[in-house]
Amino acid sequence: MFPDLIENNILYLNDRHEEKDTGQEDRRKIYDKRILSLLDKNDLVIFGEKIDPFLWDYYRNLGLSNIDKNNIFYVNDYLNYPSLTKALINDKRCLDEIKKKKPELIIPYVESENTQTLARRIGSKILRSAETVERFNNKSDYRSVMNSLEFPMIPGFRAGNLKEAKEYFTFLKKRGFQKIALKKERSVAGFGIFVVQTEPELERKIKKFLNKQNFLVEAFIDNVIFSPNVQYWIGKKKISSVTVSDQSMREDKVSHKGNIFPSRLYKMPDIWKKIEELSYRLCDYLQKQRCYGLVGIDYLVTRDKKIFSTEANVRLNASTFAALIADKLFENKNKISWRFFGIQGRPLPFEDIFNSARQIFVNQKEDFGVFPIDVGLLSSMGEGQFLAIGPSMKKVNNYVKKLNQIYEDLF
Repeated sequence: MFPDLIENNILYLNDRHEEKDTGQEDRRKIYDKRILSLLDKNDLVIFGEKIDPFLWDYYRNLGLSNIDKNNIFYVNDYLNYPSLTKALINDKRCLDEIKKKKPELIIPYVESENTQTLARRIGSKILRSAETVERFNNKSDYRSVMNSLEFPMIPGFRAGNLKEAKEYFTFLKKRGFQKIALKKERSVAGFGIFVVQTEPELERKIKKFLNKQNFLVEAFIDNVIFSPNVQYWIGKKKISSVTVSDQSMREDKVSHKGNIFPSRLYKMPDIWKKIEELSYRLCDYLQKQRCYGLVGIDYLVTRDKKIFSTEANVRLNASTFAALIADKLFENKNKISWRFFGIQGRPLPFEDIFNSARQIFVNQKEDFGVFPIDVGLLSSMGEGQFLAIGPSMKKVNNYVKKLNQIYEDLF
């Protein structure tokens, strides 16, 4: 599935609750099936819930998800643990069954202390250490790395208390920034970012969300025209581009809600050349630190063509699955547009939605339409993740609109 992987029996564990700042989320929201359509015959995988047989048949009719059913493992009582990985470590029966398959490598959603423990228990390995991943995913540490690599930097500071935060807030305000961003050092999808304009706001956010932890006080860049995300696979000998897409943000301009391909970077060669140069500089640094595997780097591009990198996600990214699925469905990705998006509403089985919207779903390779990425929560929580693919962004957006309309009509 990724370049430069020569190991046999790769074990995939797509457990996002091993990522920091997910502790308050509903444990059912693991999105572990996002990887299902991409699995090949000899792959191994661990899930929390059984695969929807209708969905699996849909994938296999498209020539996807060819994994042997004997290579799929289910963990008991995963909802009673903080993560699927932690549940697996405590499931001796499941561990014994996995060890019989002798997996050489584990590719998790994110490397953690628990994935390291799991690797030792089953005699496998992981591509990079949890300590290395934590260092680069920490926003303060990432700023230090960017500074050493001479990246353009958003003005900002690390703070440990309210007094320091107020000092930095005042300093940035005097430099002309109207809004200030408070950022948890470790957060996902923009959930740990708070934008404030006044000291009373600053004080409330720090006391409620950031008390007793270090955090960043940064200038909020308000004239952003788009936010590209570039992803690379870092092998021991080679660095390979995986995808370039633009992040779709919610109204607060900090919370992630999806991705769009192709990126606007392709129409801005000078900006793209600079971002590519910066990205390879960082990837080369990660490679020298023996930090192998997937990395996604987020950038901001402003109206006056300034470039800033906000963070690196040294893990699988939410849009990684969309990009790899599009590559599986279409031989020439340069002729397609796509959007990774979610829907929410009344709980319904995926089969009901598919039967009502059959005409807009992808029905064969090289076919445009909507593709289900993870619909495991549709029947229980009314939540699903999809990929819309078309010959143009106008057609893609039409597919998204049609699916949402059909879904609403079913209520």
